[in-house]
This record gives sequence, C-alpha cells and structure tokens, in this order.
Amino acid sequence: MRRMISRAAIALAFALLGVAPVPAASATAAEPGAAPRVCSYDVPQPLYRRWYDNGRGDGSFGCPTGSAFAYGNGSYQWFENGAMVFSPSQGTNMVTSAFRVGGTGIRFEWGVSDPFNYVDWLVNIRRDGQDIGGDQECDLTQGAGWCGRFSGITSWGNLRPGEYRIVVEGCDLGSGGHTCRQGWTLPVWLTL
Repeated sequence: MRRMISRAAIALAFALLGVAPVPAASATAAEPGAAPRVCSYDVPQPLYRRWYDNGRGDGSFGCPTGSAFAYGNGSYQWFENGAMVFSPSQGTNMVTSAFRVGGTGIRFEWGVSDPFNYVDWLVNIRRDGQDIGGDQECDLTQGAGWCGRFSGITSWGNLRPGEYRIVVEGCDLGSGGHTCRQGWTLPVWLTL
C-alpha cells in the first residue's frame, strides 16, 4: 500500500534532520512591460526583502514552492530556482540565499549581520557532503570577493551536479588569526 506524505510533513522532517533539498528550477522570465508574476505562497520578512530586491516571482529565485518553515532557530523557504534561510544568531536580519545561475552555477548572498560587523567572512561550500574548496575568505582589506562589513556576495561556476550546502561566518582578524564569535549561519541547500 502506497502512502502519500504531505509537503508540510516532508518539510518538518527535513527541518528536524537539519537538511533541506531544493526542487529543480522551473522559473521563466516575464515579458518586458508585463504585470508582475503572482505567486501562490507568501514570503515572510526578513526573507521578503531579499526576494523583492531580486525581482520577486519574475526574478532570480522565482516563486516560492511552499510556505516558509521553522529551521533551527530561524526559518527556511524553497523557491523555484533557489532557497533562503533566516539565521538570527548571526544578526537580527541575517538571510543567506543561493540561486542557480545557468545550469552549472550558484550565486550565494548573505546579510545583513547588524548589529554585528566584520572585516572578514569565511564561506564554506560542500557538494554531496564533501568540502569542495575549504573555507573561502571574503576579506574587506584584501578585496577578495565582494563583501562589506555587514553582507556579501560570491558565486561559483562550472559546478558538477549534486546537492550543495553553503554556510558563512563573520570574523575579526587579529595577530592570532580569525575570531568568529557568532559562528556559522544555518546552511542553505541547493541542488544542481
């Protein structure tokens, strides 16, 4: 006998296990001058600001594929072309997000970390559970990547298919190396 499991039950199971696979992309761009695309699910704050800034349903993420759900001490929401996570331990409005770029790329954004601010950010990306580059630095003083004291953006291209997990943490630099008091964000997941 086959059992049907609701999307909400699956989302709850993923949240409890700390994983969040993202469905394949299906978003299409709107015609110039067309009315904005209407989506079936709401996007809550603080995720809404990132979604709005990226073109809402007609933009990089597309429409949500379900409601936001509790994830760790924050929230998670899947979109047609990506995902967003609210990670409040790293800032009262800290959102990390990832969306597909072409068939083999990922753009990752984070911020804002207010009230915390940093001179250095460490970004870690894993494919199918394997680290694929170590902790990559986005350093204000060296100009590596685009990052500010409260936020940043990085991207990767020519990636192999798989399930990607991405986290970031803000750090201060001193003579002893990195000091990263707030720790890593909740992970955002994306499948290529």
